[in-house]
Amino acid sequence: MTDGSLPADAVGTDRTAGVVESVIREMTREARREDAINLAQGIPDAGETPDAVEAAAEDAIATESQYTITWGLPDLRGAVAERYAEWKGVEYDPETEVTITTGTSEAIMSTMLALAEAGDEVIYFEPVYESYIPASQFAGATAVPLDITDSLELDYGELEAAAEDARILVLNTPMNPTGKVFSRDELERIEEIVFEHDLILVTDEIYEHIVYDEDYCSPVEVGDLADRTVVCTGMSKTFSVTGWRVGFCLAPEYLSKELRKVHDYATICAPTPLQRAGVEALSLPDSYYTDLADAYERRRDRLYEGLREAGLDPVKPDGAYYIMARYPTDEDDVEFCYRLVREAGVAAVPGSSFYTDPDAEADWVRFTFSRNESTLDEAVRRLRENRWW
Repeated sequence: MTDGSLPADAVGTDRTAGVVESVIREMTREARREDAINLAQGIPDAGETPDAVEAAAEDAIATESQYTITWGLPDLRGAVAERYAEWKGVEYDPETEVTITTGTSEAIMSTMLALAEAGDEVIYFEPVYESYIPASQFAGATAVPLDITDSLELDYGELEAAAEDARILVLNTPMNPTGKVFSRDELERIEEIVFEHDLILVTDEIYEHIVYDEDYCSPVEVGDLADRTVVCTGMSKTFSVTGWRVGFCLAPEYLSKELRKVHDYATICAPTPLQRAGVEALSLPDSYYTDLADAYERRRDRLYEGLREAGLDPVKPDGAYYIMARYPTDEDDVEFCYRLVREAGVAAVPGSSFYTDPDAEADWVRFTFSRNESTLDEAVRRLRENRWW
């Protein structure tokens, strides 16, 4: 191909300026290049998806391979509304208040593009899942990150001050990467701030069924927060189908009708056979969710102890399937992670990728325990035997 490219200053926009590729996905590619164990991206091993859910998808491929209604398969929207009424005690109209999206990330992106205007301020707590940062920028909004790294406790005075000029508060619970689960007391205080300052709450609850040691409280279960909240969740983590890209977006009609405008033109609809499998997934008994959390709790404890034995300093999470761990060298976190892949054969994510400021100092990395126990054991063995720290 001849070099007929445009000058560098003639392409790109303010919406994309400074946005870099996902560090998490780059570490996955690095793991593949180096034949390392991928504890960077939350991808389960084969065999984790329930058999009945896989079978439903396979059956649907033969009969349901065309578009669904843009908002999603009616049977799935009905199943989502029914299940979330049981789980959260909130009634959502499947016709107007439930939207099936192409993954939770699309739900968040569509919501941000629909509800944040240029110059609006968007609050989130850091360290934060990296997707919220470009989502805010693509919407033309101004990010207002509040750092809770050290204690994982909220500074309500700081939140109040930030809320004065803000439009949206993003709340990820359980939280990626820290595993923090917001308590009812915290959510009740957040409710007061949301209503006092007329905020819209956008929640990412994709790990809602992966919680340890305490009962999970969804923000929409607290007071009148459901009236101001867009819930973004989906199938990926709960049913170990991260590549299927089937998300659920639940919100009052006045919010849903706006985000649906973006969803309609961005993706048309989520994959039809996999939506059909979602109906089967949501019919699983309550014991499935208990067993899921128990299985991940065992893996959490296994990796936590393994990281300690390998000379790292992990923090045990209350939810999700990630562990933050500090390392005892003077290397920056990116250098440490690349060296970890190449010399120890294990991939992790640099902590700095979870901050808005690209120069943020982070002396920690994130590991996932979404893998099975034998994979985790092999990763720990490699860390112990190849450590330089």
